[in-house]
Amino acid sequence: MQHTHTFEPEPRAGTIHFPNGHPARWVRVAPEAPPHAVLRALRLPPHQGLLLLLGGAEGMAPELNERLAQLLGQAVARSAAETGALILDGGTHSGVMALMGRGVADLGYRSPLVGVAPADLVTFPGGPPAEADGRAPLDEHHTHFVLVETDTWGGETPTLFALASALADGLPVTVVLVNGGDISRDEVLRAVRQGWPVVVIEGSGRLANALALLMSQPLSPVADPVLAEIIADGDLCRFPLDGPPQDFERLLKRELREDSILKLAWQRFADYDANARRQQRLFQRMQFWILTLGLLGTLAALLQTQLARVASGGALTPMLTGGVLEDVLQVLVVALAAAVTALVAAASRFKSGARWILLRAHAEALKREIYRYRCLLSTRGAPGTGRISRERRLASRMKSISRQLMQTEANVSALRSYRGRLPPPDTLAEGDDGFSPLTASRYLRVRLNDQLAYYRRRIDELDRRSHRLQWLIIVAGGVGTVLGAVGLTLWVALTTALVTSVTAWLGTLQAEHRLMKYHQSATDLDNIKAWWSALSIEEQGRRRNFELLRDSTELVLQMELTGWVREMKDALTRLHARHDRNAREARTRQRRH
Repeated sequence: MQHTHTFEPEPRAGTIHFPNGHPARWVRVAPEAPPHAVLRALRLPPHQGLLLLLGGAEGMAPELNERLAQLLGQAVARSAAETGALILDGGTHSGVMALMGRGVADLGYRSPLVGVAPADLVTFPGGPPAEADGRAPLDEHHTHFVLVETDTWGGETPTLFALASALADGLPVTVVLVNGGDISRDEVLRAVRQGWPVVVIEGSGRLANALALLMSQPLSPVADPVLAEIIADGDLCRFPLDGPPQDFERLLKRELREDSILKLAWQRFADYDANARRQQRLFQRMQFWILTLGLLGTLAALLQTQLARVASGGALTPMLTGGVLEDVLQVLVVALAAAVTALVAAASRFKSGARWILLRAHAEALKREIYRYRCLLSTRGAPGTGRISRERRLASRMKSISRQLMQTEANVSALRSYRGRLPPPDTLAEGDDGFSPLTASRYLRVRLNDQLAYYRRRIDELDRRSHRLQWLIIVAGGVGTVLGAVGLTLWVALTTALVTSVTAWLGTLQAEHRLMKYHQSATDLDNIKAWWSALSIEEQGRRRNFELLRDSTELVLQMELTGWVREMKDALTRLHARHDRNAREARTRQRRH
């Protein structure tokens, strides 16, 4: 059977030479064209972020155009140039698109400016002539154009957002809304559903003014379902048309740069998380070798004692009695005792177990604050949830958590910086990007359900591991009983040492306590989920119920972690005492031999 492969044809492309001498590359595409094929044909330079400009300038007073030109030319164009962002808009020589083109041109085309427009409704030099049906000219200062095969304004919107999503690809994105009508309303809704922040230019007219008014009256009912969703779920920020361009530029730079407060929080969490994992691995390896070498030391001592007994009965040749085997065992006993003593001293000196616990506790505390912040992003208009107050609160909590950590044993050694992807992929639920605002339904999925699934996985894993170790203890104890019954009492010490080592390892796992806490936490989360599911749609839409869902979930997670930290500290204290006792016994064996 032969398989045929279909290949997507490359979009038609070319170059427009405008009368001002500026060339621009264009591609003509079908509405369903794959965005990555379109981007390949565009040949765009590398970029570090995306600025999406939505709206128009219809109905604006002429004197306001100059003010808008300052915002777009001085703020949007400059912030894009200095952050390496690409600008995406409608591409025609009208309204905000023309002002945007002029701003980019004034800065020497330092930023790519891509316009997406209906192919059947625009004209350009060397293209279709402007006819009576009202074709709009393309702006002469844009660097690239995507001409979508449609004869309807708004027919290009799906392509615009498909390209925007492909261009974003994990990079910071900011949407700027100026004026705007019905098409812009659909575009803003798409941006909100993508989780992109939207800056609304208040005073620029129509849609922008309507959204600004609704943002200032958060408790007022919104009849329009589209506007209601935008207000409820959108990460919206108002900026006045008559505001200082420098302030607008700073706002956009903060959104477009990689040092936003949420990225800084994820970076700090990733640093603590990565170092906690490293200290955990170091602690577990050290405990494994302390217990293993201690067990081997007991075995070597018993072999040496057994050899002496057999030799005293004349069962061995003189060469073996006073020769190589006895010397090897003596060296082995001394070496193993020295190794155990050194490892115990190293464990006491480096305190990897205590650092693991502290780093894990503070990493999870940061993670809780991150999820609280993301929930606040979706509670527009609630008291104390303005953009600045939200960021200040998160910054204050980050400062408090890091200061507490630096006053502990974790500050003794340098923390290695995490250099991977943010947020760390294995810390997120499937489909979560770590940055989007969390509505109640999304919080339930990416936080509560994800933690519930984690607890259930850990319950299964810990139960299996605990049962294996407990069976090993039972079997070793049974073997010791049999050895004692048949007269091999010397070797009972070996099975006793094995039981002691496995029991100590089981103590480091804290399996019994963790199973109990995981069961309790999973039950509590199930109860919270059941309570939420029993609420009506109207009740689930109330902010206080969302806050109760969030706070109850985070409290359950915090209590589980607090209990784990307390129990692990107690377990470490007992473990260090046992290691000290074993080290003294090893030194005693060393002196004897």
